[in-house]
Amino acid sequence: MRKMRSLEQWRNIIEEQQASDLTITEFCQQHVLSKTSFYAARSKL
Repeated sequence: MRKMRSLEQWRNIIEEQQASDLTITEFCQQHVLSKTSFYAARSKL
């Protein structure tokens, strides 16, 4: 099921990934996120 997130939520997710020692792939797998959505949100911000 698709979950809609606000840009503020994506901002927090991206900051959390950057603070972690995980790659984007690892982070997305652990947090059940689509890499495509992650990259799309990051490009908007």
